[in-house]
Amino acid sequence: MVLSVKSAALRFLKIRPQSIAELREKLKLKGFSMTDIETAVLELTASGLLDDRAFTKSWINYRLARPFGFRRIIQELKSKGIDPLTIEQAVAEIKDSYNADKTALELARRRWQRLPAIDPLKKKKRVLDFLLRRGFEADVAIRVIKKL
Repeated sequence: MVLSVKSAALRFLKIRPQSIAELREKLKLKGFSMTDIETAVLELTASGLLDDRAFTKSWINYRLARPFGFRRIIQELKSKGIDPLTIEQAVAEIKDSYNADKTALELARRRWQRLPAIDPLKKKKRVLDFLLRRGFEADVAIRVIKKL
């Protein structure tokens, strides 16, 4: 039975990288027993195919390329069952090389141009709300709006 759990887990990992918690949940929904799931997770972790640290770094880089702000990325990682300490360490490593102001400004300018010709205050409010939904910090979003 462990072999079929492991092959199911590998199929999930083939689609996209998974956190340990995500993989456990998906395997549980497939009806596998918790002991078989834990055995498969331990084997995959030992072989390096399942690693929450690597998954976290990969997820952050993927979402920053979209671009999203760290608030949203952190929330997504928490919902995927990643340990808060792992998230904090990964964010600290990447945050130094990431310029949130520049990214938010580029994103805001693109959004600004796509909005119809309406009152500039309404336009600024919509862009501000957009940046906040994307996970940018409020102070970053406000600085960007002032530059528009």
